[in-house]
Amino acid sequence: MALFDLSLDKLRAYRSASTEPEDFDAFWSGTLDEARRHDLDARFEPVDTGLTTVEVFDVTFAGFGGHPVKG
Repeated sequence: MALFDLSLDKLRAYRSASTEPEDFDAFWSGTLDEARRHDLDARFEPVDTGLTTVEVFDVTFAGFGGHPVKG
């Protein structure tokens, strides 16, 4: 079952028609600088799943603007 519609040679040669915006690097530089202003504040809470070969945790950390991200 193929999950793509181009041959391997065409996939290797493919280049997107999209262009990088003029402010791309500045945007990401500013975004990452803002994110680094907040302590990561990572928390790992064990979850009892009944599994015996792995440990499972709920993870929370500070994302953009210090807002909590959970996984």
